[in-house]
This record gives sequence, structure tokens and C-alpha cells, in this order.
Amino acid sequence: MRFPHNVFIDSSSKLLTLCNELRVAGAPVAIDTEFMSEKRYFAKLCLIQIFCDAPRPIEAVVDPFTVDLHPLLEIISDAHITKIVHAGGQDLQIFQQNFDCSAHNVWDTQIAAAFLGYGHQAGLADLVKRVLDGPQLSKKFQFTDWAARPLSPEQTEYALDDVRYLPRLYAELRGELEARGRVSWAQTEFERAEAKARTRTPGDEIYQKLNLSGLSRRGLGVLRELAQTRDALAREIDKPPSFLVPDLSLTQMAKHPPQSLTELRATRGVGGMAEKHARALLEAAGRAVALPNDELPQAARGERPDEQQDAVAGLLGVVIAARAADDEISRSYLAPRDQVNTLAAWWLRRDGSAPPDIALLADWRREIVGDELLDLLDGKLALIFDNTPGKAAIKTMKP
Repeated sequence: MRFPHNVFIDSSSKLLTLCNELRVAGAPVAIDTEFMSEKRYFAKLCLIQIFCDAPRPIEAVVDPFTVDLHPLLEIISDAHITKIVHAGGQDLQIFQQNFDCSAHNVWDTQIAAAFLGYGHQAGLADLVKRVLDGPQLSKKFQFTDWAARPLSPEQTEYALDDVRYLPRLYAELRGELEARGRVSWAQTEFERAEAKARTRTPGDEIYQKLNLSGLSRRGLGVLRELAQTRDALAREIDKPPSFLVPDLSLTQMAKHPPQSLTELRATRGVGGMAEKHARALLEAAGRAVALPNDELPQAARGERPDEQQDAVAGLLGVVIAARAADDEISRSYLAPRDQVNTLAAWWLRRDGSAPPDIALLADWRREIVGDELLDLLDGKLALIFDNTPGKAAIKTMKP
């Protein structure tokens, strides 16, 4: 396959011309980025690759260090223009967090492939080989410093390979989805990915990502305040939260709240912290210690399910595995383990509450297996083994 001579966009006027050409072309636009997230709160965008398979193909590499990205961001947010990405979750988050740009009409080839038997997280190189019978894509510059300038011609070619094959993949995978009646399923997940990129964890929920085992309600309250304060400080200096205070140290302070700067600095991993940051954390711990009991978080549930929950989740998993095999969809993509456990725990409570609001019981997942699981838990179906040659080994039927 021959590609057009690539254009390196290093001025705002060049980018404006490129974006005008993309709009006139009217074809889907393949987009990828190169970024560096090490030792940063906000990932540093270093490069944007563009490919549009219009009658006259358009290929470009955009240097975000030297241009006003506004015209390109308008294309990314334009719901009338299809953007093709591969595993584009982080790319969408960067556009959202760094530029307040909400992506719309994004078509992710990795998500599409998950509905067609290619696996839950198929890599681009794998899909290029299996779907297009294309070349083996190089991984030579996988860990290169993309912030360095100038870029070599070889680096530029490597970066462009991440978008050059996306329009063909889009055409092939979309055709397969249409043939199997699964376009709407994939579209649901494309929109879910867009929404996820726009969603930021509320400050008072950040602590829930940490290890909560062994913490009392008071300890959880202290951890909630410490985690929210640490996150705000990290944003200010553009460093990962763990750069300020390691997670383990934060949990230790939650168990034994420091009452002075001396006590706080005695915690492992905190000793060399700037006084401004140390005082902010000390004040956060003090606020939590003073909270009334009714303002504290509820006690964390055990990390491991009890034996009954484990057994119910296992039974549900048998049905899920059978349906995943029937429909050639990754089991973990169809029904994430935490959602299966949530469903099992809801059933065991038997408190008359509505089924949990989880993806497993919505949209295409409910169509494939969600309703079947609810009927099984409600006693409307029984699980049987079918030894008919060529048929699924596990079935459900009315008792």
C-alpha cells in the first residue's frame, strides 16, 4: 500500500489549512497521539497523527508544541465527523483534561473488534495482520521520548503507522458488525468511552481507589480528606498524587492520624515534603478527626466475597462463559467480574430492592445475557448440561 508524502504541521496556518481540507474531504478522520505521562498529573501531549483516506489521501503529523490546536479540537468535538481511533480512551481523556475538548462520534477499532471474536483488547498490529493481512508493524520506538525535537523521519513514519491502517480497519470491521447485526452494540460502547473521558472522579470519592481494608469509619473519613487534599496539591504542581505521598503512607496516616507536623513527617515517604503541602495534609486529617459520626463514610465491605456470594457468582459465570462463546465476545468484556459479584450480592440480600444499575443489565449486555441471569436468579430458569453434538454444553431452560 502506498501512502502520500506526509506533512509535518508546525505552524497554526498549516494546521488551519489541514483542518479545512479534512472538512472538505468529508471522510472519517483517523487520529492517534503520542504523549508522556510519567511523573505528571496531566499527560503531556507530544504529537498528533492524522490520516484521512479521501479521494486524495491526507496524512499529517501535528506538533502541539508550536501550533494553536483549536481548529483540530473543533473537528474532534464535531459530532458530524467520524473520528477513528484504536484503544483511544487515553487520547480522549487528554483532549478533555488538557484542552476541555469533548470528543464526539468516535469509532474505536479495538472496541469494534471485541464484538467480532478478536479478543477483548486486540492490539493494532494484531488487527492489521488478522483483518487486513497487512505488514507487521514495528515497535522500535514504543518507548521513545516524543517530547524531544527534532523528530527523525523514522520516528515520524513509525508514528504515522498508528493511523494509516485505521480507515481500512474501520471499513472491514464495520462491514462485519453490520453483517452480524452488532453496529448498535458497538455504538453503545463507543458512546460509553466518550462519556468516560468526560467524567472526573468526584474529590470525595478518590479515596475509594485505595486499599480500604482494616479501616474504621473514622479511618475512612480521614483517608477521604487526605486523598482529596493530596489530589488537589498534585494537580497544582502537575505531579502524580503518589509523588507527594505514597498510597501506603496515606493509608497509614488514616489509621493513625498525625496531630503535628513532627508526627506527619515521621510517616515513611513523607519526611521531605514541602511545608506548605505538609500543613495542608495535617489540616485535612484534623478536619476528618473532628467530623461527626453521621458524616463519615460507611464501613468498607470486605474485599473478598463470602462463600455464598462466591458460589452464586460462579454459577452466573458458567452461563456468562457459555453466552460469550456462543456470540464470540470476550467473557471479561461481556461481564466484568466486579459486576457479576455485585449482581450476586444483590440477590443474596433478598431485600426487595431493584436490580443494581450496572452495565451487565443494560443495553446489549442485557440482551445477550443480563435478562437470562435475572430469570435464573428468580427461579424462572434452570441450568442444564446439553451433550448434543455441535451444541453449547451449557443451557438454561424453564424448569
